[in-house]
Amino acid sequence: MRKQVYSVMIRIHGAAAGMTGFFMAMAMLLFLFSGTAQSQPPGHRIGVNPAYPVPAGEPPAGIEVNSATLVENANLRNGRIVAFKGEAIGESMVRGTMAWLHLNDDAYMERNIEEGAVLGGYNSGHAVWVSAELTKKIRFFGDFKHEGDIVRVAGAFHAACREHGGDMDIHASSLEISRPGHPVRHAVNMQRGMIAVLLFVLAALLYGIRRIAVRRRI
Repeated sequence: MRKQVYSVMIRIHGAAAGMTGFFMAMAMLLFLFSGTAQSQPPGHRIGVNPAYPVPAGEPPAGIEVNSATLVENANLRNGRIVAFKGEAIGESMVRGTMAWLHLNDDAYMERNIEEGAVLGGYNSGHAVWVSAELTKKIRFFGDFKHEGDIVRVAGAFHAACREHGGDMDIHASSLEISRPGHPVRHAVNMQRGMIAVLLFVLAALLYGIRRIAVRRRI
């Protein structure tokens, strides 16, 4: 009887010790995580890239910058009034009284490939949050059939906008059309057309030969 009681007491003691160890480990983890969170800076800081202009002032009209400069030295320009110019592409995405615009300032902003633009890398641009009323000034948005209006906006730049989920954007207070867009004519490339026809004929011929070969096996 004493052995049974002693065995039960040992099991209870072991279970209690295990639970105590578990709670101590949880408390230690919570302490470590809370300490890490408290020691972190309020915002992520990105180093300065000296290859791009560093802002020296903030005139009322805003410092005109391009998308590469904003991305490379985002923290230095965070909260500053900037001016940005680019081709309006896609469409105006209206959200109540406000709207999203995307302005491209890449090598194809002034003219497209069909109009003689030299291949100059990838597309680049910036998101703009602006009054939906101001977007009505834009007549052409860049797409396959149109060269978009060149638009100049001015407003506060946000490296990580709290209002829009940490996205990088410009909250524009003004919008002007620097150059109107226009429809784009795409010339038919006869050489590519002929190659496409020849490839289609070749594919059809190979398909026919394969069908004949399969039937003979059957």
